[in-house]
Amino acid sequence: MADPDQDRPDDDRSPLADTEVHHLRSDELGGDRRIFVGRCGLDAAVPASVLYLTDANGFFGATVDLVRSMQLARHLPPILVVGIGYPVGVLAETKDRRTLDLTPSADVGYAALFPEHAEMGGASTTLAFIRRELMPWVGDRFAVDPSDTTFFGHSLGGLFGLSVLFDEPATFRRYVIGSPSLWWDGGTMFERERRYARDHDDLAATVFLGIGADETQDGREREAVNLPDEERRRSTAWYIDMVDDMTRLVDQLDGRAYPGLRSRSEVFPGEFHITVPLLTLSRGLRFVYDAPS
Repeated sequence: MADPDQDRPDDDRSPLADTEVHHLRSDELGGDRRIFVGRCGLDAAVPASVLYLTDANGFFGATVDLVRSMQLARHLPPILVVGIGYPVGVLAETKDRRTLDLTPSADVGYAALFPEHAEMGGASTTLAFIRRELMPWVGDRFAVDPSDTTFFGHSLGGLFGLSVLFDEPATFRRYVIGSPSLWWDGGTMFERERRYARDHDDLAATVFLGIGADETQDGREREAVNLPDEERRRSTAWYIDMVDDMTRLVDQLDGRAYPGLRSRSEVFPGEFHITVPLLTLSRGLRFVYDAPS
């Protein structure tokens, strides 16, 4: 993996002086990824915790601002925020790539409805990139504690986080899972959880799951009311109740009584899929870092 170019602002007095953008060539992924790095309250004497997040083209800036705000009252420790993104612009321009990178399998129905996003099932490759390339790269360049890691992902990013949790749970110490797309591939994640439970008697992780109360079929239809007709039709073409799905997974996990699993879930009233991510992140960080509640 080649050493990346680095873009930094000129004005060191700006809060953005503590953020960087790197372009990494990944052998695992066979392409470039844009890696966003934010130093939040770092202390040279204390190795920082690392917060990794997906969909950084959309969530990196808000995540850094949220972490820094919570640090004003010492609710969070020094954190290095590492966002995994793409060398394009805004989040909407990443749909095809994130569908490939964040999904654990192919979904034939989704591919038929969204043929422009037909490449999928690359989650294991993305995990290999994180474990074999990104984490060593971070450890080589920043004063961090490699054992003190947190993951945040929303939607397909939440699905990816659960895939990691049930395949290689020790990758991260903490998981903040937002609105996971548990409907993917006929609910494959439920079977993956059952498969993990058959082979293990513990799951050592701290996990927060959050979702908006209006991530039901009715709520999704109301959320989409202003979309163009064709986009609205496709986005609500089949019945999905993401709240019910997450509740079922939480019940499934609770039933395992894993001694090493510390978990909490919340359903946020009045929130849609697109309005809830930062609320999930805020509440999730408070839980996984033992902040005041």
